[in-house]
Formats: sequence, C-alpha cells, structure tokens
Amino acid sequence: MTLNDSLRNFLDEVMPAIVGTTRSDGSVQMNPIWYERRGDEIWLNPATSRAWGRRLKPGVAVTLLFIDPGNQWRWAQVQGEVLEKTREGGAAHIDRLSQRYLGRPYAQHDPADPRLLVRVRPTRVTGTFREEAAA
Repeated sequence: MTLNDSLRNFLDEVMPAIVGTTRSDGSVQMNPIWYERRGDEIWLNPATSRAWGRRLKPGVAVTLLFIDPGNQWRWAQVQGEVLEKTREGGAAHIDRLSQRYLGRPYAQHDPADPRLLVRVRPTRVTGTFREEAAA
C-alpha cells in the first residue's frame, strides 16, 4: 500500500509507537517502541531477547498504533505484514533510532543480545492523523 502525504508526515514526527503482536495462546501483547518510516514501510528494531520481536516473522500480521503526544485525538492505527527480519543493519538502525529519539548514539549495544531490523509493509490504515485533527 502507498502511504499518503498526511500519513507520511504524521509518521515522520517523533513519537513512540505501540506494537501489537499475537501470542501463541491468541492473546495480544502490546509494547511501546521506537520506529522509523522508510518510504512506504515502517522499520522496527527489537533486541533478539524481546518476545514481541521473536513473534515478528515474514508474513506475520502486526498492528502499530501511533498517538500524537500533544493531542490524543490525532492518531493512526497501521495494520501490516512483516516483510523481513534480519540482524543485518540492526545495530546501525538502533543507532539511527537513538539519534532520532534521544539525539545521541545508542548506549546499550549488547553483543549477546543483538538488534534486529524488521521491515513492515502497511496493509490497512485508520485514524485521524491529518493536521486539521490537531486544531
């Protein structure tokens, strides 16, 4: 799916996302995360030890919720499909995310718990994320 300009602009703002994954018993686990929009994809970065990240495999469905921290009525729910999960580029990506969110390189690299790069392709979007929703 191609993201429209309103959604692209909204996702380019710095805010946490909530990722929802499905456990083996069918219940949903939700976690706050950092993310980055790349083109029409959303890139995530779990450590290998994170249960939510272990569940994200190519072809698996995932839901992301984005809420404007300054206006809770400005939000987007993005349902998507995992395209790829790889260790390649994971460490560099968490450094980029740390710069985005904290303004400095990531300080907690752990070779025993490497970072993963997860690419998500949106398949459905709902919400009120346009600028006029902020008024």
